[in-house]
Amino acid sequence: MAFRDILLVIIVNIAWGLNFIAVLFAVEDFPPLMANTVRFISVVIFLLPFLKIIPGRMKDMLIIAFVMGVVHFGAIFIGMSKTEEVSSIAIVGQLSVPFATLMSVLMLGESVGWKRVAAILLSFAGVIILGFDPKVFGYIDAVLWIVFSSFVYGVSTVLMRRLKDVRANTTQAWIAVGGIVGSLTLSLLWEADHINVIQTASMTAWGGVLYSAIGSSIIGHGGVNYLLRKYEVSVVAPYLLMTPFFAILGGIVFLGEELTWRVVLGGAMTLLGVLVVTLRNKARVEEQLN
Repeated sequence: MAFRDILLVIIVNIAWGLNFIAVLFAVEDFPPLMANTVRFISVVIFLLPFLKIIPGRMKDMLIIAFVMGVVHFGAIFIGMSKTEEVSSIAIVGQLSVPFATLMSVLMLGESVGWKRVAAILLSFAGVIILGFDPKVFGYIDAVLWIVFSSFVYGVSTVLMRRLKDVRANTTQAWIAVGGIVGSLTLSLLWEADHINVIQTASMTAWGGVLYSAIGSSIIGHGGVNYLLRKYEVSVVAPYLLMTPFFAILGGIVFLGEELTWRVVLGGAMTLLGVLVVTLRNKARVEEQLN
């Protein structure tokens, strides 16, 4: 990877790492589904030129829009509304990689060797250790929501393969539309006092929502989309493992978080397992190309 592209991927990791803190600020005043709605309204404004009908592909597009925009991102916002910590949450979020591998085996019939199986088990063992940390146990429901969001993301990566020939910004724009329609509907059904929330939300909460839209979606996903046009997924993916580092650093700087030995150990096990899975996926792709 070229040096300037390595700088770009570092910027992406910083943007995604700090997004955990931004979402935490957002859900302090906004109900989670409402926050997800406002976030995607901002995304649509930026990506409106790419919102186009794709003949013959809209069924798959709308399925992806619901799965990603409503279920995946909605679960993240709900999970973050149930915690005041970001370190362990950011680590657990990396389970999307082993989940994606498992989904490719279950849904596409791909084979998986013992090394990837062992790495997947190591990742989940790390999360179990995190769960036994007294600090983490206090918001275990948040951890479970993030595990669920990672699982949904794993499913979505398989579904995304049906749209691999569609421009990434177009897919992202439709995901934003799905996020608005689905999250707003669920918010109106389950959440209350929307007008008052909009009128009284702090600038910090508004800033968190806008950062999530611009920093995470426009800069983060936009940067990754650019990189994936130049490099294989297997080349880009290992670099994205830096995201938890910046999230943990942000938690220490902005939230005054302290790391316990269980978080360090569980996090190291989880990220090591994710790294091994990523590298083995890369090796598998290279073997198929040769």
